[in-house]
Amino acid sequence: MTVVVDPLLFARARQLVCERTGFREDAIAPESLDRLVRAELARGRLLPDLIADLERPDTEFAHSVIRASLIGETYFFRHPEHFRFIAREGIPRLVRTGATRLRGWSAGCSTGEEAYSLAACMLASAPTGVPIEVVGTDLNEGSLAIARRAIYGAWSRRDSGPHLFPLYRPLEDKQVIIFDGVRNITTFMVANLMTPQDGLIGQFHFILCRNVLTYFTQTAREVAIHNLFRSLAPGGYLLLGTVEVDRPPEGMVRVGPPELQAFHRPLVPELGPQPLPRAPSRTGLPSISTPVPLPPGTLPGQRPPSRTGMPSITPVPLQAGALQAQRPPSRTGSPSISTPVPLPPGAQPAFPQARSSFTGLPAVAPAAPRPPPPPQRLPSKLHLEALERIEQGDMVQATSMLEDLVKQYPDYIPGLLELALLRERSGSRSEAYPLMRAVHARAAVLPPDQIVEGPESLPARFYKASADAYLNLGAAE
Repeated sequence: MTVVVDPLLFARARQLVCERTGFREDAIAPESLDRLVRAELARGRLLPDLIADLERPDTEFAHSVIRASLIGETYFFRHPEHFRFIAREGIPRLVRTGATRLRGWSAGCSTGEEAYSLAACMLASAPTGVPIEVVGTDLNEGSLAIARRAIYGAWSRRDSGPHLFPLYRPLEDKQVIIFDGVRNITTFMVANLMTPQDGLIGQFHFILCRNVLTYFTQTAREVAIHNLFRSLAPGGYLLLGTVEVDRPPEGMVRVGPPELQAFHRPLVPELGPQPLPRAPSRTGLPSISTPVPLPPGTLPGQRPPSRTGMPSITPVPLQAGALQAQRPPSRTGSPSISTPVPLPPGAQPAFPQARSSFTGLPAVAPAAPRPPPPPQRLPSKLHLEALERIEQGDMVQATSMLEDLVKQYPDYIPGLLELALLRERSGSRSEAYPLMRAVHARAAVLPPDQIVEGPESLPARFYKASADAYLNLGAAE
């Protein structure tokens, strides 16, 4: 029998999930809550008791609601390009810049496959003798208990996640167990990305937070990324999922191809362009823009002495009436053509209407110039204005602006992707899917390395990979 969930219970459950996880309001499906309520009622609990439990977030029922909203899709060496980047570029660069130990964090690790994959990658790629430590965190203590057990079945080993580094040995019944060497450098703990963690678990050289932020609200995503940045050591790398951000987070720079979604925190913060120093004067005298102090005793309005030692040239005042316009004499000695010649007394003009002095035709007043047509606004400019609205939290206006943008420029791929992500973050997945399919269709016909102009110039393969990741994620769910 299906239980009709009290609207108050469902509203409080959604509020709890959003507050504790940063997830969107649609993160918990009604059917999931329905199953939880039926299980509690079978134990003899009453609906008022469940509502009261949700008012106390540390109760077991409240934890069950949060666990029901979490996504546990994970497997070994998922997104293998990230582990190849860490092994081939990240670790060698950190070692060259003086790192004496290496730390990694799998943020939102679920049952631990990602954390162990990161530990195996770092252990196999770091120079001998460099200490390695990996921390895996998640909100779900039940998932972390599975991770600490370190025994996995076939679902954790998939063809799309190749076995890149030594990680496990086989057991019976098609199960595997993590190698002791990998297990010994990996620890697990409960942590929430909505709160700063650097004071609790320190800073890391590699942070993996993949396919987590896509479920967050825009505000929660910004908070989480800021907290991740605080936990990233200078010189370290943050690796995110394909569709989670579309530009480098503040304080970081993109490294590798755009679809890698790898971001580097420079050892020294990059400064904006500095003003160029003024070139010295060719004469050796102070620059003309530098005020020269007046000699002592000089009265205001008096001209200071000449720098050359020569007397200053003082302008001579004109005589009264000298400012009237004086035309220079004609070179031929004849009166200037612009000087009117007086007619004899009683003579009438031969042509009462004014004539052109050259053609003899009536003078025609010049037509007023037509105003130039307004320049057509570039789609990237309109896109940037919509992004400003998003940063201000005005999602309604941002959505309207992006809708107008894709209507005016239906082939503008960055706008289609931005609107699709905005639809997804607002819970309108049914509207996001057609937009993502449009992104995929348009990007697939372009050469992979062709640059698509937008707020950030990215190759077509970035947009195709983003659409692939989103559409495949939806299929998996």
